[in-house]
Amino acid sequence: MNRTLLAVSLALTFGAIPLQAQTPWIHIEVDENDADASHVKVNLPLSVVQIALEAAPEKIVDHGRIRMHHVDKDLDVEDLRRMWNELRSAPESEWVTVEEKDETVTIRRQGEQVLVEVDDRKDGEKVHVQVPLAVVDALFSGEGQELNLKEAISELKNLRGDIVRVEDGETKVRIWIDEKD
Repeated sequence: MNRTLLAVSLALTFGAIPLQAQTPWIHIEVDENDADASHVKVNLPLSVVQIALEAAPEKIVDHGRIRMHHVDKDLDVEDLRRMWNELRSAPESEWVTVEEKDETVTIRRQGEQVLVEVDDRKDGEKVHVQVPLAVVDALFSGEGQELNLKEAISELKNLRGDIVRVEDGETKVRIWIDEKD
């Protein structure tokens, strides 16, 4: 009887404590297979990435926005933004396919994701990148020649799972987001 009372009181006590919200973390893992192999693991809350963005020099980032006018005169963010808006409104489809003797590169929309896949049959390299449309929307929400990194990172907080996977014969790279208590 005392054990039952203890169990009920513990359940009521701990049941009354609100659970902490899950915090999204970004993970980057790089494994090399050569003689001087290194193994790199980076595990950070996305909030730390946002703080690092705020601490970046104003020449590069200002208020979470990257100014692109100094990078390349041929790269016009306004044109990229307009192209993205057209692609965004297009139905699910394959946008680009480049097939060569030993390599195939594909860029496509699948559901609410942009997928970039590279299959290099000669070197055995495979690249898989998936980015939610909402993250690209957020990136292009800047004005003029600005990309809005702050909003893109904010959108990443809603993402779970793999973002980038790269495998060649010598190196594996994986970037993903999950939740930590």
